[in-house]
Amino acid sequence: MEALPVRFTIELPVERACALLRKELEREGFVIAGVVQPEGSERDETGQTSLAMYAYHAPTMESASRADRRVGLYMLCAITIRPYGQGAAELQGVSPTQLAGVWGGRRLEQYAVAQRQHFERALSRLEFDYAPAESNAPLRRRAA
Repeated sequence: MEALPVRFTIELPVERACALLRKELEREGFVIAGVVQPEGSERDETGQTSLAMYAYHAPTMESASRADRRVGLYMLCAITIRPYGQGAAELQGVSPTQLAGVWGGRRLEQYAVAQRQHFERALSRLEFDYAPAESNAPLRRRAA
């Protein structure tokens, strides 16, 4: 199983990118577990700072918890939003597929895969709507 690291830029400042990401994840059925400023991150020259968002897909988590009640934090998706130049943000997301597969074995694998699909769908909508206009942008969606 893959951990699904994705990395892309969008033409929005960090705060706006965070708000739209939250909206897309919630639209896909995710619950936002928290948004924090990563330790050691500082404001850049435009006054923006990085944010980290943690979320889980509620229907998938509910099903996974029936398979293994200890599922907890092993099914969280993590997204880091960093300033990227003037008025843009870089998003890097990791679905917990590997961790859930290792920790929960085969019992959680199907749930981790389902969550990864929902996670990727939400990120894809955000990238499609707000990615830089030039087609050869250096950080268009690619493996991190």
